[in-house]
Amino acid sequence: MHQKKRHEILIVDDDPQIHKLLGKMLPQDQFSVQSAYAASEAIQAIERATPDLIVLDIMMPKVSGIEVLNFVRGRSEFRETLILILSAKDEQDDRLSGLSKGADDYVAKPFHMKHLVRKIEHMLVKHRDETKVLN
Repeated sequence: MHQKKRHEILIVDDDPQIHKLLGKMLPQDQFSVQSAYAASEAIQAIERATPDLIVLDIMMPKVSGIEVLNFVRGRSEFRETLILILSAKDEQDDRLSGLSKGADDYVAKPFHMKHLVRKIEHMLVKHRDETKVLN
């Protein structure tokens, strides 16, 4: 029997609680979750194994998540990778800025974990369906 591929998710956030909660809430039979706590760590993880979706915090110490966003969107080999920004910044300008830089969606902190999980699932299903139509 053909087994369904698990989605590769990379969580990039300096808050260990987000990693812990998302890791618990994303069904392990559907998702393989990797963690990075800093932008440099995230870039190394992305180069090792291209994730299907990156959950990306923008406000991190030293190097901002925007650097990770720019890195991913600056390389053609990652053009299929979805990016969901998590940010404490919830102004319209912040959302528009993140989306205009290439993010696929934006969730403001604080958020309900179930809402975030549903959004991740929806983004991946929608992307898979769009990819099928294009191919």
